[in-house]
Amino acid sequence: MVNRTRYLAFAVTLMLLLGIVSACSGGDSSGTLPPGEAPDLASIRLEDALTNGKPTVAEFGWRECVPCKRMKPVLEELAVEYGDRLNVVIVEVYEHMELAGQHEIITIPTQIIFDRNGAEATRHIGYWDKERIVDQMVKMGIL
Repeated sequence: MVNRTRYLAFAVTLMLLLGIVSACSGGDSSGTLPPGEAPDLASIRLEDALTNGKPTVAEFGWRECVPCKRMKPVLEELAVEYGDRLNVVIVEVYEHMELAGQHEIITIPTQIIFDRNGAEATRHIGYWDKERIVDQMVKMGIL
C-alpha cells in the first residue's frame, strides 16, 4: 500500500509539473544577458555543485516557462558577481524529473539555497529578485 501511495504521489507530481510547464510556455526570452557574459547554468550538474564546498543557489524550472525566463538574468547576474564563492545552477525539470522529484519540486520556478555542506537551507517558489536572494543568503551567513 505504501508503494502504491508513493507511486500515486509521484504520478500526481509529474502531472502537475507537466501542467505547469504547459501553462508557462510562451513569451520571449528578452532580458537575458548577452551570450558569453555568464556561464551556461543549465550545464552545471547539481550533484557536482553540492559537493564542492561552496553554497549553491539552484533553480528548478524549464526554459519555456515565462517566470523561469524572468529568473534567468537574475541567476546569471548572481553567477557573474558571486561565482567565485557561490554555485548557481538551473535544473531543467523536464530533463531531470527524478532529481526534481527527489527535491519535492511541485511548482516552477522553485529556487533552493543549499549550504556549503549541500544541505537545503531555504527554498522559494516563483520569481525572486537578486537583492532578496542576496539578503537571504547574508542573513543565513552564506555570503
